[in-house]
Amino acid sequence: MPDTVVIGVGNRWRRDDAAGLEVVDALPGHIDDSVQLVESDGEPTRLLDAFELGPRVVMVDAVVTGAEPGTVHRFTDEELPDQMGIGQSSHLVQLVETIELGKLLGRLPNGLVLVGIEATDFDNGEGMTAPVAAGVATAIEVVLAELAG
Repeated sequence: MPDTVVIGVGNRWRRDDAAGLEVVDALPGHIDDSVQLVESDGEPTRLLDAFELGPRVVMVDAVVTGAEPGTVHRFTDEELPDQMGIGQSSHLVQLVETIELGKLLGRLPNGLVLVGIEATDFDNGEGMTAPVAAGVATAIEVVLAELAG
């Protein structure tokens, strides 16, 4: 079993929504066997299954909180419910509900962190906006720092 699971959440065909997946795509070569990488569309039952792959989870997703596009946020599972009122994301409400369900079912690992990249464009199509692409580079550094402990 890996020490940490990094889950990239998103949809490559919804522009900025691909941010979490792009971060996970960039991590091979920077991690060792103690880290497992997972891509997810955010569907709750698949996320619950992914939570159980390791004792610690780092999730990466596009979020909308009203901050400057490309801003990178870090939330713990304890902080997420407080963030529901400040904005929306392609998945944030669903993620928070899934995390809360995971807690109730005893399927949430010790230590879940969400790295959110502030996004603006969720229209159909490929290619992230420039600020979100820059945020992906920052998010990669945040995830690697999280993995380093």
